[in-house]
Amino acid sequence: MRGEARSVQINYLSSTGDTSFPFLTLTITDPVFVPGQGDLAPGDSVLVTVTIDPNDIKVSLEPTGTLFGEPAQLRMSYGGAGGDLNGDGVVDGLDAGIETQLLGLWYREGEESTWARIPASQVVADKSFISALLHFSEYAVSW
Repeated sequence: MRGEARSVQINYLSSTGDTSFPFLTLTITDPVFVPGQGDLAPGDSVLVTVTIDPNDIKVSLEPTGTLFGEPAQLRMSYGGAGGDLNGDGVVDGLDAGIETQLLGLWYREGEESTWARIPASQVVADKSFISALLHFSEYAVSW
């Protein structure tokens, strides 16, 4: 709802059934425009959908193209990758180099668009990225 902060947190599900580790936290306070609906007045609401790709550290936030007056806050964790960031089955110095030098938060406007890196703060201690979003799209932690 425009003018009221709303948040959602989605946690990882570990092989042991533990759901205490966050994957995604999204906070929205000021949606101003929704494609197909137009400009929003204070008190108007928007149905938000978060679709997670279970094979990658990737989400789609919809309605795609929703614009914000005050940026939404997105935190995505890559801790569920278990340290094997290059997918070779071994956690080693190559993965550490990827984490500290290459890993980032990326977005694209649709499947035909190319991925572009966006400004994000990396919090290595909890293996996450935090970014201020000006709009909804598809987002991924990648390198």
